[in-house]
Amino acid sequence: MNLVHPSVNRYLGGLAPTDDPVLREMEALAAERDFPIIGPQVGRLLQVLTVATGARRVLELGSGFGYSATWFAKGVGPKGLVVLTEGSPERAREAESFLKRAGLLNRVRIEVGDALKIAARERGPFDLILNDIDKADYPKVAPLAARLLRRGGLLVSDNMLWHGEVMEKRPRAAAVRGILGLTGELYGSGEFFTALVPLRDGVTISVRS
Repeated sequence: MNLVHPSVNRYLGGLAPTDDPVLREMEALAAERDFPIIGPQVGRLLQVLTVATGARRVLELGSGFGYSATWFAKGVGPKGLVVLTEGSPERAREAESFLKRAGLLNRVRIEVGDALKIAARERGPFDLILNDIDKADYPKVAPLAARLLRRGGLLVSDNMLWHGEVMEKRPRAAAVRGILGLTGELYGSGEFFTALVPLRDGVTISVRS
């Protein structure tokens, strides 16, 4: 879902069209399957955040077939590490293939299984965590991120506007309630300082205090 006005989205796409053939192939595959990916504008934002903060250790909670991991792997540099988590073995194998063809596989560790369970076994500190798991589970991410992130590290959460449904007065969908629960935690807790960027379907960037 992209909440940005179509003309603005076309303008943004024209500023920096995807020039990486592997990323373009992944975008085409996502369109063919109707599979949700972060898209090139958010991907570019992730790489900017990675480079700007000097992030070398990145944890992805929910990775699909490696689209966002590719942007992160570009940003962390040759000595960096991206931990990719994916519940589907088939998609994890696709991610491995894409990353290998992009020449970035040596910067990525692929973990197959439940993202939250995998993260619970990880040792921090991480410099940046991407949250893109099932939305009903979003509230579980804040305490996990607080434990795993270094101070000054970033928690980036995707789909935080959820097609605009977060503005419903009495949301019934578990996904919306989960997103609102995390939003309340990020804005109401002293653990994080947060801004919501209305790019695509909404992205929060939260600095661990």
